[in-house]
Amino acid sequence: MSNLEHKVRSFLMLQPLGGDYAALVAFFREHDVLGKSVQHAGAWSAELHVPLSRSGPVVVTAVWDSAEAYAGWRTHPIRAALPPIAQVVDESDAAPLVTSGVYEIAVTAARS
Repeated sequence: MSNLEHKVRSFLMLQPLGGDYAALVAFFREHDVLGKSVQHAGAWSAELHVPLSRSGPVVVTAVWDSAEAYAGWRTHPIRAALPPIAQVVDESDAAPLVTSGVYEIAVTAARS
């Protein structure tokens, strides 16, 4: 049995503002967004995936014990201390469509 069985994986798709993938990756690095999800909210691991083509959305994934654990991250007070992500994400694209693609893991965090 894999240690990932019975865990849940969250997916978040973000379209970089003005196609600036570097700025979106820098935001996640500089503010340690994924590290905070691991250290303060109990994610087992979290990753930010950037499309090799630099076209389409960035995908953020994380592994959690349960949907409730992920919900705890969504409402965690430490998130209020982060700068608004709108400075690097185009929020006008309500539902990006991903049919397939190859993504580079650009940022990761994991609990030991």
